[in-house]
Amino acid sequence: MTMTITNLPRDLVEEILSRVPVKSIGAVRSTCKNWNVLSKDERFANKHIDKAAAAARETVYIMITGASRDYLSNVNLCETHNKNFGLSINGKAISIAREHSDQTLYLSRVFVSSGLLLCVWRTTINNRSRLFVWNPYWGKRSWIERPPYCWYERFAFGYDKACGSHKILRLRTNNSNKHMDIYDVSSYSWRTLDATFDRHLIKYIEIGLSLKGNTYFESEGRFLHCFDFTRERFGPSLPLPLPPSYPSRDSVFLSSVKEEKLALLFSPRSTFRVDIWVTNKIEDPYVVSWSKFFKVGTETMQRIDHRFRSGHFFIDEEKKLTVVFDMYGQINKSYIIFAESGHVRKVDLGQYSGASVLVGCYIPTSVQI
Repeated sequence: MTMTITNLPRDLVEEILSRVPVKSIGAVRSTCKNWNVLSKDERFANKHIDKAAAAARETVYIMITGASRDYLSNVNLCETHNKNFGLSINGKAISIAREHSDQTLYLSRVFVSSGLLLCVWRTTINNRSRLFVWNPYWGKRSWIERPPYCWYERFAFGYDKACGSHKILRLRTNNSNKHMDIYDVSSYSWRTLDATFDRHLIKYIEIGLSLKGNTYFESEGRFLHCFDFTRERFGPSLPLPLPPSYPSRDSVFLSSVKEEKLALLFSPRSTFRVDIWVTNKIEDPYVVSWSKFFKVGTETMQRIDHRFRSGHFFIDEEKKLTVVFDMYGQINKSYIIFAESGHVRKVDLGQYSGASVLVGCYIPTSVQI
């Protein structure tokens, strides 16, 4: 009897399919009814995610935005023939279908927290925001009911460590009034917190990022602030590893390292240099300490004649590399690779110049939404 994949033992089929990349799981489900059922089995899903998570810890994902669709694509560092490093961007990625192909919506911001993505959309008509939470592994999304309109708002995404439920933070202002709202993904409901926040935070929450359930963001380049989604409160101001006094026009950007550490890029415009730091200790919203990853000297930056205007970046600690995406403006979008050895390489993104939103390290989850 000839053995084909259609009559292999279930355990063997499960082992084979568990090695399929996450981005291809949709194709697996559409191949046949049996594979569709198997791929949605909890035991298989956990096995597949464990394998995918191990690979994902070495992979960075970016959002590619287009005229009719947006998608999540993985980016890998690859060594070129001349011993330089470049990026390999996977063109076959996980697509985010727009609701009814609505051309009035554009993707404004993406937040990642423990395998779920919060996508913030804006309308081209009145710039009002729309939100949905998306699990790329299951290919499912949940549109979030909008709270009452306000003239200025910012969002953050994290989860409650006590119960595991994901939550959305909304900071809003109307005239001089400031409010904090929380959306609980598990109960599908908004509520207003009996708390307030520093007036400067709402200007900077766009560059906040989720790490270990909480959201961190910098305030005027001088302090870190952390929103604790378990206690639903801001922690104290945390110090940044920067000079005590410097011009506000200097560039300060945050990123994360494999959902384990915070990273910071500091570029003073007066000297052109770049300092890159990572946390060696971070304990929720109350304690943080930093160590220097490496720095790029003034002469190197002058050689490529570049000043940072946007701060999407990621770090490969093993290779001692930092990749910075310059997504400012509409043309000539590029990425720059810095090496600890002092080498630097600037590359035009070319056909991927629409990659305007950096997501960071995405690790799949079986959480249902």
